[in-house]
Amino acid sequence: MDLQKKFKKIISGINDFKSKQNPAMSASAPFPRWLFYPLIVLISSTFDIWFVQFQIQVGMNQTLVERVQAATNFVVNAFIPGSQNHQFILNLIFVLAFFGLILAITNRFWLTFILNNLIFIVFAIADNQKLIYRNESILPSDLSQLTNPLTLVNFIGISAGKFVMLVVLAILVIVILYFLFRRFDSRIKFTKWFVRVPLFVLSALIIFSARNLYTSNTLPDRVASRLNDSPIPWDVNYDQRSNGAIYSFMRFFDNKVMNMPQGYSRAAMAKIDRKYKKVANQINANRPNYLDKQTVIYILSESFSDPLRVPGLHVNPDPIPKIRALKDRTTSGYMLSSGYGGGTANLEYQALTGLSLTNFLPTVTSPYVQVVPSSNYLPNISNTWAIKNAIHPFLPVTYSRASVYKKFGFQKFYTLYSPKIKYQNRIDNNPYVSDRSAYQNVLWQLSKNAKPQFIQMPTMQNHLGYSNWYRNYTFDITSTFRQSNSEVDNVKTYVQGVSMTDNATEWFLQQLDRINRPITVVWYGDHLPGIYDSEMSDPNNLLPLHETDYFIYSNKASASHNTKLDDQNNFTSPNYFQALSAEHMNAKISPFLAMLTELRQQLPASSIALAKSGSDLWQTDDRKNIYLNNQGAQIVNNQLTSQQKSLIRDYKMVQYDIVKGRHYIKNDGFMINPSK
Repeated sequence: MDLQKKFKKIISGINDFKSKQNPAMSASAPFPRWLFYPLIVLISSTFDIWFVQFQIQVGMNQTLVERVQAATNFVVNAFIPGSQNHQFILNLIFVLAFFGLILAITNRFWLTFILNNLIFIVFAIADNQKLIYRNESILPSDLSQLTNPLTLVNFIGISAGKFVMLVVLAILVIVILYFLFRRFDSRIKFTKWFVRVPLFVLSALIIFSARNLYTSNTLPDRVASRLNDSPIPWDVNYDQRSNGAIYSFMRFFDNKVMNMPQGYSRAAMAKIDRKYKKVANQINANRPNYLDKQTVIYILSESFSDPLRVPGLHVNPDPIPKIRALKDRTTSGYMLSSGYGGGTANLEYQALTGLSLTNFLPTVTSPYVQVVPSSNYLPNISNTWAIKNAIHPFLPVTYSRASVYKKFGFQKFYTLYSPKIKYQNRIDNNPYVSDRSAYQNVLWQLSKNAKPQFIQMPTMQNHLGYSNWYRNYTFDITSTFRQSNSEVDNVKTYVQGVSMTDNATEWFLQQLDRINRPITVVWYGDHLPGIYDSEMSDPNNLLPLHETDYFIYSNKASASHNTKLDDQNNFTSPNYFQALSAEHMNAKISPFLAMLTELRQQLPASSIALAKSGSDLWQTDDRKNIYLNNQGAQIVNNQLTSQQKSLIRDYKMVQYDIVKGRHYIKNDGFMINPSK
C-alpha cells in the first residue's frame, strides 16, 4: 500500500501545472505536464519554420495566398505518406537544438520559449529584408555585419533612433511576456543538472554538426541525404525555399573553402612554376615597362552599370555619354559579375587577388569573411608597391574590410572614421558620400606623395536605397515590363545617380591628366542594382543583368595613354584585371599573371553559376561554373578543349596552394612582379 501511495503522489505531482507557490490552481489539467511542455515546443517550432518560409517567398510576384500556401506546403508535405520532401524535419532538428541549448543554459522554460521564438522571428524578417533589398538570402557570412547593426538597419531605411526604440521595445516585450507566462506557470527552475548537461551536449553537437553538412560521407551529410536534402548552393534563394531557410543557413557554416586538387604536391607545383616562368619570360621580353614605376588605382564603382543594356528599359537621353565615349578610346568592355544587387566584396576580392570564386567550394559565399581571416599567406596586387593605401567613403567594418585590408598589407584605410577621409559631401538627400567627393579623396591621397603607389577605393554613391533622393529628375524612363510603383521610383533615382557618376568620372580623369606622372585607373562596376524585379523574372535576361562596365585608363603622362587593347577583352571577369591592366600598361609580369594571361585568352570571362528564382539558365557540369567567350556567349563545360581544361587545373592547383595548401610557390618568385 505504501508503494501505491507513493506512485499516486508522483502522478499527482506531474499533473500539477503550478508550483508549490501557487497551490490554488487545479491539478486536473487537459493533459499531463510531461506532455504539455514538449507539445508547446513542437507547436511553436513548427510555427517558426512556417513563418520563416512565408517570409522568404518574395521577389516572385506571388500573392499573399500563394505565399501562405507555399509555406504551408513546406510543413505539410513532410507528413504525407510516400512523400520525398522531409526537409521540414531537417529545419525542425536545428530549431529544437537551439531551444535545447538555451534551456540547458538558462534552466528557465518560458524565457527559453520567448528567446528561441524571437531568434527565428528576427531571422525571418532579416532574411525577408535582405531578399527585398539585395535579392540575396541571409548567410552565416552576414553575421560579421552584426558588429555594426546601425549600418545594417540604415541600409533598409531605419534610422538609428528608430532602431534603438525597437530594441528597447523588444526588451520590454520579452520582460512582460516572461512575467505573464510565469503567472500562468510559476515553475522557475525547469529541471536538474543531470538532465541539463546531456541536453546541452546533444544540442551543441547538433548545431556543431552544421560544419559537416556539405562534406561528403560524414554522418550529418548522410542523415541529411536520407531526409531528402538537395543542396542548391549556386542559387541560395532557391535552396532556402526548397530545403528550408533555417537548415540552408546552417549548412553554409560548412566552410571547407577548397578541396585538395588531385595530384597536388611539391613536385606538381614546381612543374607549374617552371611552366609559367617560361611563359612570363616570353611575354616580358617584349614589355619594357614596370608596374612599380607608375601609380595604379583600382576603383570599384558601386552598383554601376549601363541602364541602356537592361532588357526592356528605355532611357532618354543617354545617362552615361561620357563613360560611353571614353570606352570607345581606351581598353574597356563588359565584366561578368557573380552578383546581382549585392556581393560587392566578392568582386573586390577577385580583382585584388586574381583568385576566382569558381575554384572555391559552393559554401564560400564571402571570401573576405570565410577565407581571409584564417589565411596566413595573402598575395595581392598591392604587394608590387611600397606605398599602398585604401579609401572607402563609408564605414570600415562592412565586409570586415578594416581587418582584410590590414592583412593585405595596406598601410592606411581612410573611411568616415579614423583615419578620416577629407571630403564627405552628399547630393541632396542621398545618404552616401558622392562619387565626386570619393574621387577628391583619391586626388588628396595622390597629393601626399609623388612616388608610385597603389590605391584601392570602392565608392558608395549608388548603393541601394534609391528613395527619391534627388530634387531634380531629368530622364524619361519606360520599360516593356510591367514595373511596380516602387520599381519605377527606384530606377528613376538610380539612373539619375548613374548620370552624376558619369559627370564625376569625366572630371576625375581630367584631374589625373593634369598630374605629370604616370597613373593608370582600373575602373569597374561591381554588379547591377537589385531593382529590376520585373526584368529578372524573365530567365532570358539573366546574363545581361549580370554584366557591368569596366575600363582601364592611363593619364596623359603615361606611355599607355590612348591605349585600347582589342584582343580578348570585350568580356572579362574581375580575377583577370591584374593581367589585363599589365597588358594595357605593357608592363612585365609574374608567372602568376602569365598564367592568368593565358587563361584570359582561352576563357575570357568566368563566374560561379547565375540563377534566379530557381530557374537555371545554364545546365552545366563542374558545379555549374559559367565561362564566356569574347563575344559573351557561353562556353559549354563539357566542350572545353584539352588546353582549357589544363589551364583550369593549373589555376585550381595554384589557388589551393595559396589558400589552403603548403604555399610551395611562396618563396620562389611565382607571385612577384618584376621591378626595376
